[in-house]
Amino acid sequence: MMLSRFLVIQVRFKSFKKFLDFSRVPKLDENDLEEQYVRGSGPGGQATNKTNNAVVLKHKPSGLVVKCHQTRSLWDNKKIAREILITKLDDKINGEYSLDNQKRKLLAKQAADRTRKRNKLLELKREFKEREGLE
Repeated sequence: MMLSRFLVIQVRFKSFKKFLDFSRVPKLDENDLEEQYVRGSGPGGQATNKTNNAVVLKHKPSGLVVKCHQTRSLWDNKKIAREILITKLDDKINGEYSLDNQKRKLLAKQAADRTRKRNKLLELKREFKEREGLE
């Protein structure tokens, strides 16, 4: 059996979707959006600097403005801009009950549980060493 020279760290991501309340997330009405296509900037050369592939979305009722130029594709930038706008609108409208804050609370609870379990295990080890006279 050959062992790899590289250390592989397995990171387990926990999905919080089943714990989140999606009922408060606002829906975007296309009539409330003002969409512009502007030239991007930054790395990418001619495909970026001479084409209108950056998207600027304005939500008229709230006045929120989002600019997205994450990819060279106009279609992808339109989708990403709408997702960012929904997230910002959710934070503005729902505040404490927005999806980001719900995730943050769940992550904090998860971290507190890990810390509690780690401290309990350390205490049990310490008690075992005292009882067995290993220290």
